[in-house]
Amino acid sequence: MKRFISTILLLLITATAISAQDIGDVYEDDYVYEQNGAGDQFIKINLDVLFPLNFEKQLYTGGAIELGYYRFLNSWLAVGGELNASYNISVGKKIYIMLPILAGVMFQPTYDKFEFPIFVNIGMGYETWQNIDYFPSLVMKLSGGAYYRLNEMCSFGLNLDYMLVPQFFEDSSKNFAGNFLSLTIGARYHF
Repeated sequence: MKRFISTILLLLITATAISAQDIGDVYEDDYVYEQNGAGDQFIKINLDVLFPLNFEKQLYTGGAIELGYYRFLNSWLAVGGELNASYNISVGKKIYIMLPILAGVMFQPTYDKFEFPIFVNIGMGYETWQNIDYFPSLVMKLSGGAYYRLNEMCSFGLNLDYMLVPQFFEDSSKNFAGNFLSLTIGARYHF
């Protein structure tokens, strides 16, 4: 009798194992992983070499540091802002300092682990040079770059930035629009 019950149990277990479906047939994963999605965020830090374009050799090449925060609205569009601090030295050894605060939009197409951010920023800044302070100055910036996504959290790359800083005075003959070009090396922390 024990042998009969054991044989029946063995046949039932074998029949169950044979008729069971593979878990892969039942569960289909159609999720597509994207590097960036709505709600993703990043903090960026950039070091710039700043080239003055229209100062008739009165300003030398300078430098800048940028700190920014952006949040994605979808996989390719983000909004955020930046704080910048830049300097250039003049022919007379005077230091031109500019501290802009910018709000902006970023459009970012991607290919595999490469990201190509395009920024459009506008804001205001504080400028000082030769004991003359100018606040608020209008600041507009366009940027384009290429970044490599090292892993989920980090990306590194280069940007080329164009910045326009117009100044308006009561005497319109003193109005001036400063043009700057900067080459930037940057790192971004994604979360």
